[in-house]
Amino acid sequence: MFNTEDSHIVKEKILKEAQDLFIRNGYRGTSVRDIAKASGTNVAMVNYYFRSKYNLFEIIFEEAMDVLTSRILETINSDLPFFELIETWIHTYYEILFEYPQIAAFILNEVSLNPEALTQRIKNKNPFSSFSKIEARIHEEVKKGVIKETPAADFLLNILSLCMFPFLFGNMAMTLLEIPRNTYDSLIASHEKYVIQFVTNALKPNINNTENAQ
Repeated sequence: MFNTEDSHIVKEKILKEAQDLFIRNGYRGTSVRDIAKASGTNVAMVNYYFRSKYNLFEIIFEEAMDVLTSRILETINSDLPFFELIETWIHTYYEILFEYPQIAAFILNEVSLNPEALTQRIKNKNPFSSFSKIEARIHEEVKKGVIKETPAADFLLNILSLCMFPFLFGNMAMTLLEIPRNTYDSLIASHEKYVIQFVTNALKPNINNTENAQ
């Protein structure tokens, strides 16, 4: 069909156009025919290289998840002061979700169609060691009086939900608010600062309670 170099170029073109379509139309709103048309190929060629739309989507998602996981782990394993760690952590989420918004789209798709596969995929990233490290760090910061008593699971769920939600429901929000993509992106950029402030303020000890305890 093609020599090796040409095949690589074609595959990258298909991946690029598929990613753009998945971001714009969602998984269900994108067909193999759409991908073939956008990439200047045909349905047979897309299936030849990637076998199915779902497999193509998984490849794109895996790449994005690898980037997200490595960057988040780098932050979690750092020796940054705790509030600076939180700010870096949240910024990393937003930065990567801006670059790879298909992560949110894939999660939404898998939650409704294949939740068991999504659960296994997350387990394969071995999140438990990271959770244990964060849990230990929270206990340490509580003992030092830097933050108030905070369940690690609640802390992680807060960050995850606050960061993910704007990307999961972006298309719906733009429709409801009747705003274009660039305006919504600016709104999310501002929202990142709000989330950082919200999370850090929620963790800070109550000054009045501290003074009364003394």
